Amino acid sequence: MIKHKQTQILLLSLILLLLFLASSCVVTEQLSFHDSGYNNSDFDFTVEDFFIAVLEDFSEFVPDNQDSSLMDSAITDFDRALRYSSTTNNVNIQKLTGNAYEGQFNFMNLDKLFSDLGAGNDQSLLIQSNNTLTFNLSMDNYDQLVPVIPFLADENFEAFGPVYNQGLNESDYLEMISFMLGEEGPPAIEKSTITLRIATPKPITGFINGKKVGASLYEFSFPLIDFLLLSEPITFSVSW
Repeated sequence: MIKHKQTQILLLSLILLLLFLASSCVVTEQLSFHDSGYNNSDFDFTVEDFFIAVLEDFSEFVPDNQDSSLMDSAITDFDRALRYSSTTNNVNIQKLTGNAYEGQFNFMNLDKLFSDLGAGNDQSLLIQSNNTLTFNLSMDNYDQLVPVIPFLADENFEAFGPVYNQGLNESDYLEMISFMLGEEGPPAIEKSTITLRIATPKPITGFINGKKVGASLYEFSFPLIDFLLLSEPITFSVSW
């Protein structure tokens, strides 16, 4: 399981979640925005050894440093991508004990950040327009996510994702997972959820999907299986 403290986190936890397609995870992410200057992100998470082994068994990626795990390599690559972006500063990601990591970074422009991470200048996954933030992931723009997360293009991981499993129902998908990963796979996926929290700089004036849990705090949750099958778009918007 990936465990998150409920700190102010940007989209990193969502990206990391997608890296762990075959793992059990309960992810909570909070985006905090300010009227001026940089927005900030502070995060920490721990990955169980079992899921590191799954990643390494099914991935063709080999870490440059043989003393590092595949997860170490992924975190290093993500750190490098954040530093390369023209909209970030104060990037600091470090490994703690075991498979635990923590980090901080600031960002100015959310659209630019996601584009710099590989989604492209015309990305439609995550957009902030005036005082509205919109997230939309469907089969129509799934290809924009793939460059952001190299694991998604790995031919071994593609078998877990929505491109290979279009039209498959949940029951058949979980049966496939049981065959590929063993009996631990299906219940791990069934227990996995993603919760996105958005702290707005002003009181919330409207939203689509999700719920308002405070005057300036919005929450949206969905099961991991919804991403793995992507039979319906995963979307929300919140305005302030």
